[in-house]
Amino acid sequence: MTLAPERPRYDPAVDAEFPPPNLGRSVHVIGPVVNVHPDETPHPKVRRGEMGKVLFDYGRNTISPDPLARTNSTRCRDKGNVFTDVLRRAPAGRINPTKTEVPDPAAMSRHIKNVGRYLGADIVGIGRSHPALLYAGGTLRDTGFVVEGEAGPSESPAELCRKYPYVIVTPVAWDYELAQAHRHHIGDAAYDTTLMQTVLVLTALEFYIRELGYTALRGKVNPQAAALAGGVGELGRNGLIITEKFGARIHLSDAILTDLPLEPNQPIDLGVDDFCKVCRKCAETCPTNSISFDANKQVFNGVEKYKIKWETCYKLRPLVTEHWQICLTCSTVCPYTKPNVWWRTLAVETLRNTPHLLRPAVVKSLKWLDDRVWGKVANKRVRWLGYDSGVRPGVKACTVAGCTAQHDAGGHPVDVPMADIGYYAPLKENVNRFVKR
Repeated sequence: MTLAPERPRYDPAVDAEFPPPNLGRSVHVIGPVVNVHPDETPHPKVRRGEMGKVLFDYGRNTISPDPLARTNSTRCRDKGNVFTDVLRRAPAGRINPTKTEVPDPAAMSRHIKNVGRYLGADIVGIGRSHPALLYAGGTLRDTGFVVEGEAGPSESPAELCRKYPYVIVTPVAWDYELAQAHRHHIGDAAYDTTLMQTVLVLTALEFYIRELGYTALRGKVNPQAAALAGGVGELGRNGLIITEKFGARIHLSDAILTDLPLEPNQPIDLGVDDFCKVCRKCAETCPTNSISFDANKQVFNGVEKYKIKWETCYKLRPLVTEHWQICLTCSTVCPYTKPNVWWRTLAVETLRNTPHLLRPAVVKSLKWLDDRVWGKVANKRVRWLGYDSGVRPGVKACTVAGCTAQHDAGGHPVDVPMADIGYYAPLKENVNRFVKR
């Protein structure tokens, strides 16, 4: 019998070269971390059928009824029409043998951030690499699928961190207004299009670094961990990175590991850790009960954090695929995910500058205000490119002043099918449907 090779393992108690990484207040490495192989991440497990036949068929054989979803995602009729798939197959360029001298890493960091934003990133974070942040082997690229035939460097995480001491993340924020139509094809478009944009940004920045004469590796670093180290945001109860300007509505598809001399950012404190202890809004509205209500975080694989049950989150998708693909509820209801205007900036800055002992009182006040102004669940009717997200059952659908058409008891025109008006998936019905299965 052939034994599987032992996975790389980071142990802060014995690894003096790499003390525990600073990931801010929301996540702490407190014990040994076994580096996860890309094959053990959610997408590959679904594609191999390890999560059951229903999810396997959804991941491999489902064709979306929506043409935008077929263009932006793998739920397509022809992968040749999917930009990310075409870009993923493009050959990688060589590293310029003539290196650009970098006398001032801080100046180069400012330059790389400007280049990243020019290429389309909404935020550019630079962090210090660490073995606990890296995958065990192989290469995870773009949308979370392992690239066939691309094994990547064979060095251990510690060796890679010695050679490539910096990580770069370039998240792209999805449109706030479109995200209000979560649990609808409009929300899917907001999500999938930003994923497509992140692949373009990452590929362009990767090639730019190579033209400077330095190595740029992708698919070797957990992008959430890199975002924490790079000061992009904090990890929320919903398992998402929550940022200062965009809240949880950002897309992190990958990170770049590089030897380009840079000056790393420090993790930031937005008050997310304090807010999530009190809020629980994402847990209350999650249609699959995948988010914990517990006051205390979990310790999983040596890391103390809020951990969601991704398995149940995934299992909802085949049940609702006719109407939408990606839920986005936990991102949309998050109080941090609001329009980036003055009063939102004031709220974040108030919490950030409040001493830690006084933050619970401020959090309760801000949470109360958020519930009163925005409601428990975002439910804004969105009409865009001929799509209509519709309204909740029982709410008058027609919003046209002076309309003389006949309507049913719900306010829907009797001569127009509901599918043409739009669809809004009630959360309670989703919960019941999911639990019964």
